[in-house]
Amino acid sequence: MTPPRIRSPRLLPGPRVPDEPQQGPEPAADPAAGPPAPPCRRRVRMLVDVVDQADEVAYVTALFEERGWAVRPAEGGEAAPGVAHRTTLVVEVRLHGARLGALRTATMEVERLTRQAELGAWIRDAALVEHERPARTTYYVHRALPTLGRVWIRLGGADEQRAVTVPAGPGSREAAEAELAARALGGRPFDPAAHALRVPGHSDADPPRDETPHERRVRLVWLGAAVAGLLLAIVCGMYVVWAEGAWKLLPALLSPAGALPLGRTAKETRARGRRVQWAAGVAGTTALAAFGALLGGGSSAAQLWAGVLLLALGLFTGAGVVLAVRRTFFTRHAAWLVPLSVPVLWSMVGWLGEQMHAAYLDRFDIRASAVPTSSLGRYLAAAEPMGYALGSMAFLVAVIGWLRHFHLGRDGSNRLFAAVLATLLGVVFALTAIGIGTRDAASAAGRAAENVAHDGRRPPDYFGVYAHFVCLRPVDPAKPLPVDNGPAPTDHPVLSFGTATDWIWLWDPSRHEGPRQESFAVRREDVQLLPPARC
Repeated sequence: MTPPRIRSPRLLPGPRVPDEPQQGPEPAADPAAGPPAPPCRRRVRMLVDVVDQADEVAYVTALFEERGWAVRPAEGGEAAPGVAHRTTLVVEVRLHGARLGALRTATMEVERLTRQAELGAWIRDAALVEHERPARTTYYVHRALPTLGRVWIRLGGADEQRAVTVPAGPGSREAAEAELAARALGGRPFDPAAHALRVPGHSDADPPRDETPHERRVRLVWLGAAVAGLLLAIVCGMYVVWAEGAWKLLPALLSPAGALPLGRTAKETRARGRRVQWAAGVAGTTALAAFGALLGGGSSAAQLWAGVLLLALGLFTGAGVVLAVRRTFFTRHAAWLVPLSVPVLWSMVGWLGEQMHAAYLDRFDIRASAVPTSSLGRYLAAAEPMGYALGSMAFLVAVIGWLRHFHLGRDGSNRLFAAVLATLLGVVFALTAIGIGTRDAASAAGRAAENVAHDGRRPPDYFGVYAHFVCLRPVDPAKPLPVDNGPAPTDHPVLSFGTATDWIWLWDPSRHEGPRQESFAVRREDVQLLPPARC
């Protein structure tokens, strides 16, 4: 009796294994055809020994193919030498993410699957499969224009009619012209006399070729020096503005330090002479230093460094969120998850705004239901605490995304724990947003009450809650005035937030921090509300 089948998600359609292996040598790969592996895919090829039983081999093959892994019988030297009662399968595990940790994750995934399904299979050998991706460039065909039209062409404004992609290198332009002349695709023949070729700015027709690892390391060092030189030029431009006296000379002299690395790495000047490289590098660093001076003239160093840190944090968070949600349940079902979540979040934001209005008015001993408030103000009040909560959640998701990218925490046995932990953290962050919102509202109300009681200043508007000073005058002075929590003062101004009912609640500054309730209520029809000068 075979063990029960383990249900696993079907990531990719299972590849079909041919009934009969192909005979003869494999055809040589054409380097111009590009890499055989699709982009952003890590492949780990391993030899898996299976108990030599037809049912077991078929079960293992079907289980691996259901995961989207390519499976075929071992051939030639791939089979286990001198081992009886075993069948060797070649399994190619495909992963998304970084190269670092891909081999370890693939072997752990196979071992976990064989352990859960109680398979008679063992990993004998595993290797990370890497294909060199030859550089390619795209040439765009447009009508030949006079010399004055070169700027327009570089900006991409030319009438582009065809595009051809060829391997990058010294003879790429000739190869592109030969490819275009070989056929009149779309009824557009290529005429060298009437057409010209253009390489877009983001493409490189003749990229540097690293013959040895030493040359590759040298090129990366120059590239790193160029990036550091660009950043140094901007920072020096800022400090030229911030420094005083003769100290301005030091950053001005240091700004062109990255000129030579910039000239050596720029594709327009890397094949030119040293003088051209120096000239282009100095021009580039000077322009960046001027840009840094413009930035430094309108802000302080602390503000700019805080902006840089926020930008770096935003890039880290944005990239991590993308890595966390792609190829997941959320992206596959976004068509109905997004419309479903919008009204839920909208109602949550409105509810939080109501709680913040209630916390603000509670400082004045006034119920929120008795005061007219703006609907838009409720959402604006909740925007800041909800933004903090959303940013915290996004940072957490980003950390999970980067861990996922580097194949950390991929063990399937921890998925339930991860889901529970994510839910608990979401609840904690939601409660944190509520706490931050109510605390900020209470703090703003406390400052407003202090300003009214001690300085007599009208409190600023608080997200749709408007306060103003009024004086009370009974409509009929001969009759006693009905007051809730009276008496009602008529000799000094009191604070009114308006009314949404027949009774109006007012705050008396003279009761501030006293033993009595600071607010009182009167019927709107029994009093006149006059300007403060009429008291």
